[in-house]
Amino acid sequence: MITLYRADPAGTAHYYTLHDRQGHLFSHYSFTAAWGRNLARAREKVYQFDNQSDMDAKIRGLIREKLTRGYKVLYSYLRPNEMPGLRPILKKYAAG
Repeated sequence: MITLYRADPAGTAHYYTLHDRQGHLFSHYSFTAAWGRNLARAREKVYQFDNQSDMDAKIRGLIREKLTRGYKVLYSYLRPNEMPGLRPILKKYAAG
């Protein structure tokens, strides 16, 4: 799970989260992206992939896009062996 956020010029927080890297009924690899000002009522999109490398590439691309647009890392949890190359990027853009 990775949650990003940014504040617009009016100070309103916008959130973007990636989660549920679990199998999907129609594909072996998937994750859900949710975004909005209130994650309890967020818009969602499920991404489905045939292999882990394509899924990881999409996750990296989405994170890169959001960080370029001014988002910061609010929270991240990755399993110990999961996406080791992403950890330094998440740490660099951590809020604080």
